[in-house]
Amino acid sequence: MIQSLFDQSGIPEGKAMLAHVRLRGLHQRTGLAYDVLADQVLNGLLSCKPSLLLIPVFTVHSFMAIRIFHVAYARSEVGRFSEEMRHRGFPRTPDPMYSMLDVLGKLPQGLNYMQTFGPGTLFDYFRQLDGIIVNIDMPAFYAAPVHNVELEHNVPYRFNMIFDGHLQEKDEPWTRISYSAYVRRVSSYGTGAYPPYNQQRRLVYLRGQGVLNESRTKSGQLAWAPLSSFCSAIGAALGKDKNFLVDQPGR
Repeated sequence: MIQSLFDQSGIPEGKAMLAHVRLRGLHQRTGLAYDVLADQVLNGLLSCKPSLLLIPVFTVHSFMAIRIFHVAYARSEVGRFSEEMRHRGFPRTPDPMYSMLDVLGKLPQGLNYMQTFGPGTLFDYFRQLDGIIVNIDMPAFYAAPVHNVELEHNVPYRFNMIFDGHLQEKDEPWTRISYSAYVRRVSSYGTGAYPPYNQQRRLVYLRGQGVLNESRTKSGQLAWAPLSSFCSAIGAALGKDKNFLVDQPGR
């Protein structure tokens, strides 16, 4: 059922890919179990023959709150698909906030996982590859590298902050770490960050700029964009309005 989304997508082969996936709608439309759907989505991604396949398993809020991260056991905060994939045992990067599953085991050694953005980081490497952002049945168009564009344009609602904590890999001893993150303010109740993003305004804008490639079937929808095109479009918008991506009071 899901493969037809990929067959119609036109995703070029041999590209580095980062996939944001939501299974809930696919489950409701197809009636398939979540683990079955997760396998079908994974097979669809692999059918594009990517040179690198990354799946986010972020733990931003949990690390900010408790300051510990276990590479093997920390639960993902970004949905059922990433949890299904995490339980399959793919290599996971030791980034305490923005970890990724490296499905093909193709990430190079020596990347800096104690900093979100900047030279030598995973996001810097992915941008050098001009990877593809893939969204599967997402309510808008999500792309974690958008925060790098925000950093370049010095948006007023994000700031760099050092988080001291502890990290453990496999059965190694816990180690003390200092992680440099680029974050928004978090509510006092720990229920989310603010100001909130206006995902629909972003989606309409990206469509208007011709950035997105989209396919739809009865099962769901797929959208993808080259990172260079996405970053160029978002950068142009932020160049005119640094608050373009977020909702501000009175806007």
